[in-house]
Amino acid sequence: MTNWLARLRGCFGASTLHGGGVARTLTTHGGARREPVLPRVLQQTDHKTGRLGKKRSGLGAVFGWAAQAGGAAPSTMQERADHLFQPYQPPRGVRGAGGSALAMDAALGAYAAGQYGMASSFVEQGLAFKGYPTLAAMMLRAEFRKPVEIIAREATRAWVRFRCNGVGADAAQTAARLRAVEAEFLRLHVRDVVRRQIVHGLGFGIGHIWIGLRGVPLNDAGQAVPLRATPHGLARGQLERLVNIDPIWTTPNSYNADNPLRADYYRPVDWWVQGVLVNSSRLLGIVPYEVPDILKPAFNFGGLALPQMLETYVHNFLRTRQSVSDMVSNYATKILKTDMSATMQSDGSAQYGDIDAQSVTARVAAMNAWQSNNGTFVLDRESEDFDIKSAPLSGLAELQAQSQEFMAGIPLVKLFGIQPQGLNASSQGEIRVFYDEIAAFQEAHMAPVLRSLFQLVQLNLWGSIDPDLDFEFVPLWQMSEQEAAAVEKTKTDMDTANIQSGKITPHEARAREAADAHSLYRTAGLAQPMPGRTTA
Repeated sequence: MTNWLARLRGCFGASTLHGGGVARTLTTHGGARREPVLPRVLQQTDHKTGRLGKKRSGLGAVFGWAAQAGGAAPSTMQERADHLFQPYQPPRGVRGAGGSALAMDAALGAYAAGQYGMASSFVEQGLAFKGYPTLAAMMLRAEFRKPVEIIAREATRAWVRFRCNGVGADAAQTAARLRAVEAEFLRLHVRDVVRRQIVHGLGFGIGHIWIGLRGVPLNDAGQAVPLRATPHGLARGQLERLVNIDPIWTTPNSYNADNPLRADYYRPVDWWVQGVLVNSSRLLGIVPYEVPDILKPAFNFGGLALPQMLETYVHNFLRTRQSVSDMVSNYATKILKTDMSATMQSDGSAQYGDIDAQSVTARVAAMNAWQSNNGTFVLDRESEDFDIKSAPLSGLAELQAQSQEFMAGIPLVKLFGIQPQGLNASSQGEIRVFYDEIAAFQEAHMAPVLRSLFQLVQLNLWGSIDPDLDFEFVPLWQMSEQEAAAVEKTKTDMDTANIQSGKITPHEARAREAADAHSLYRTAGLAQPMPGRTTA
């Protein structure tokens, strides 16, 4: 584990060359050891003087963003891979001064070049990290922004339902606690904060939520301390606010890239937030499309952004849309049939026939000026004729709709409000599949963040975490009142038959109904025995 800033400085002058490589002394838990890494300073022979000189090439030369002073773009696969996989460099002011950073990934570029030979096509195919300014500019286009917004809105539209898993819990006390949690979620604007976090995660590859505690200073001394979800880590009434942090203002300070068996392998321990060192426990993150470990430093420990994944599909759609527009605007061509041999032949100043080329141009201009339902155009009965040729427009709508569907995998009725056409056409099947995708997204990416916030809210309210309280995502596809009543009647008939046959008791039926998350009577205190009845 080494300091990122120190390692980058050392690569430009603090390394000792050994046969084209460098050796670095690292201090680990087992003692000091030397590790061979790829040199950042390459020696090159000057063909004019015959002397050895130093050649440095930056990441900007590989991507074509900027030219190094006095240097050229890397010429070998080794050089390109070395600079392609170097850690992400944040803007000035994001990283603070001092502090240790953990990293052991200096030789990733050499490994990728030697094993895969992928550096050349990596940039050409648009797979490299585009940078937050480019992604922000892409988010200004509707074709990139709308899929991001739709997924974020749908994932938080029905929101969550708080519940109690304890069978013997007091109904009145449980209801009061659930109402308090709901009120605290409203005070902290959790729903809106999580929605914006998803927008950042999809639009930029990673989204952050900062946990602001009352009385904790906004500097390294206060924010670098880990936040524990225990009564000793968070006092009652200390949770003040939740804030979305744009990814461009953040960069990781330290991470473990040495031992894959450890739990913190390629997981940042703390982050720089515009010069302030913040522990990762105070900065809840979401990465919807995670990249492999070897690429995480180059992506600022985020993932692939959805606009970057959709770039090829969006460009194809824009080209198809423009082609369809051009076809529609030029689908009909007017044809004037006249005696061209008499019109176009000329010899110097001599003219043959009654009409010359200038007359034809004027005649066509007159036709275009007079064309309308109320216009009249005069043709020569013997030598002229008029016709209209139309290009077929059938199938254009299907081609454009298909290119739209390829963009995001979102039903068109959700993406653009386009209803399906044809007899008995319906989008219900597509919408149900889309809702299943949203449900999987909620469980995979939103649930860990909400569970952490759920625990912090309980600590802030009562100073402890109630193990019986829990939450679940409300399904986007919901039954109508008539369908829900029919399902409830079916369950009642089944319970009646089971009680009469002696399979279950009335108390067991009430307990099942109380534990049923979709029951109409789940909050009626059915876990307690009925007055005057026994459990036997």
